[in-house]
Amino acid sequence: MIVVWMGDRMIKAKTHLLALAAAVALAGCGHDGRLFPDVKTAEVFGTQYGAPPAPTVRQPILPEMLVPCRGHVLVPAIGMILVMRGKEPPAEGQYIKEERITAPYRILPPGARLSQEMSPTRLNVELDNDSRIIGLYCG
Repeated sequence: MIVVWMGDRMIKAKTHLLALAAAVALAGCGHDGRLFPDVKTAEVFGTQYGAPPAPTVRQPILPEMLVPCRGHVLVPAIGMILVMRGKEPPAEGQYIKEERITAPYRILPPGARLSQEMSPTRLNVELDNDSRIIGLYCG
């Protein structure tokens, strides 16, 4: 126990500190059971409060290996949403339209089966379930 001298009185600080901590914690609780519900935590903990998780890039992307199929210009688009022809872009967030990709290219949605034909000048664009670009390679 910690004893603090205040003038001619002795205060038991441990008991007072515990009571003060309990009062602050109870004062901060909201109706939904969260401590300090007024604090917006979506910016800090985006994935916990509804924002989509960060895209998982399939492989290391080296721009110098994408030069033969002109994919090196799309490296900054990794993680962006690919908007297919004729579709509306999302209201918020970064995106790139399919019209901006130079032919020849191939869009690979999740679970797509690949043909055995190889073309070193064709760009392959891999997408995740949220239509975000997660991979680029020639072939």
